[in-house]
Amino acid sequence: MNSISLNMEPHQFLAGWRQDAGALFLPALSESRVGEQVVARIGLFGQPVRATVYGKVAMVRRIGRPSLPPGVEIHLDRASVPAARFLAAVASGEPVTFKVRAPRYTMERAVIVAARGTQVEARTLTLSEGGCSIVWPGDDPPTPGELLALRFANGFLSPSTDAVVCWASGDPLEKNLGLRIVAEGRGGRAWRTLVEETSRGHVRTV
Repeated sequence: MNSISLNMEPHQFLAGWRQDAGALFLPALSESRVGEQVVARIGLFGQPVRATVYGKVAMVRRIGRPSLPPGVEIHLDRASVPAARFLAAVASGEPVTFKVRAPRYTMERAVIVAARGTQVEARTLTLSEGGCSIVWPGDDPPTPGELLALRFANGFLSPSTDAVVCWASGDPLEKNLGLRIVAEGRGGRAWRTLVEETSRGHVRTV
């Protein structure tokens, strides 16, 4: 997964935001290629807000001109569309309220997920103190509200951490899930240790 971090003028954001298509053009040079997953941390000049969005690269323009600058167009995950709408509201001058959420970090790592009486090996995309996002490896992914158990180390004695599915991307090809961690007991302590270690060595997205 590639990452992009940039500040934009409000009019630039509005010009690149296509709400009907759930797509966002970012005037930023990137090594990303069409079809690749990307995470973008976006700020607006003159505003104290930032948002992180995830999606798939739909178009790359390496060379441009003033009316068509170089950059990438991202087809946003469904879960990232509200964040883009929020930035569009701020860029338009609408009165909005917001709260700063806990830092999130990009981390791809295998995790054993117990769900519905079986175990699968999934892959994380990001994690934070309160949860993580994962890519489900097979068909019939869990749905919002289901309870899972995560194990980040091999071995039957490794602590597991309970989690609740908060959102699903809705894309039958991507199968991304957002999980809220139930950080209690031994598993909760193991989770907090993992987040602390990750914060020292991985890319912060928020």
